[in-house]
Amino acid sequence: MVKYNQKEENTEETGEGSVMSWLFEDDKNNSDYDYKRLRKDLENEYAIQSATFSGGFGFCRMLDASNASEAELLKMAKKEGFNLNRYKR
Repeated sequence: MVKYNQKEENTEETGEGSVMSWLFEDDKNNSDYDYKRLRKDLENEYAIQSATFSGGFGFCRMLDASNASEAELLKMAKKEGFNLNRYKR
């Protein structure tokens, strides 16, 4: 019987851990990011999405970005494909 590490199984199923992990490996030190600029860029991204194709959903996400914690901002930025290295201080 072969036993797998739970993290390895999740990594294989989602495709995470190989390419994306090296882009965000330094996220553990969250104080090194310019959160003000990241928040503004996320709000702008969601405003553009709202105006272009998602309507109210993009507007709600824009409001979410306005009130998000630092950790939530990082998750949102990753989900949108932002290069977080651009926001490092």
